[in-house]
Amino acid sequence: MDSPPEAALERLGFLTASPNRYRLLGALSEDAASADALGEQLDLPRSTLQRNLTALREQGYVSHIVTENRYEITVAGELAFEAVEDALSTVTLAASLGPFFERFPTELPVGTDALIECDITVSTTDTPFEPLYHVRRNVLDATDVRGFVPTINPLYLDTLRECVDEDLQVEVVAPPTAYESPTPDYDETLDALETSGNVVLHESNAVPEYALGIVDETVFLGAFDERMRTHSVLAAPSQPDLLTWAEEKYDEVSTAATPR
Repeated sequence: MDSPPEAALERLGFLTASPNRYRLLGALSEDAASADALGEQLDLPRSTLQRNLTALREQGYVSHIVTENRYEITVAGELAFEAVEDALSTVTLAASLGPFFERFPTELPVGTDALIECDITVSTTDTPFEPLYHVRRNVLDATDVRGFVPTINPLYLDTLRECVDEDLQVEVVAPPTAYESPTPDYDETLDALETSGNVVLHESNAVPEYALGIVDETVFLGAFDERMRTHSVLAAPSQPDLLTWAEEKYDEVSTAATPR
């Protein structure tokens, strides 16, 4: 007889042996359906559909109501689907956590279990600015933003300019070199920010080589590549320990800063 861990691994192996089993459980978790409806919804050949439905029924994950010609997910099937869904989320997070922490230069005061609740956006060849856009969307929806950055991307600067017309308070600390103007437009934007009442810019040489933002009560951490381009961003909502650490780090950096 298999031990409980071995039996669980066999069941997990069965559920993940074919993506169609997970897809079928997902469809049935929303509503019972006939085989024809499932085949049409998931675009599955009849033979593939029937083979996987039979296997799921034999394992006790779905039941077949013959008189109504429809399939239903069982309680065991619901639990199994949720478990696989959670496992997939964890695996996806792990795949992005590795690249983030390879670039992030300091240790965080939380364990990996807390990071499961986080969201990581990584720059890719197809979406090189997605981490920046992710931060931008959250900043413009916030009421209070504090943070420091080792460099100021023009997209961040545009976001700060939009904040001037929004009902939110923003404080940013950056090294003096981050404010050096590559274009006249950059200078004009900085001038507009400095005369605004709700965006406050500071400068300090004590800014670390990572970005930290406290957007309301969500912590954002940014990692950079060797050319100081944003590589990835971690967003951590509802993490009290990380929020306390972030506030301490921000206070430490902002204390050494001077108004620009």
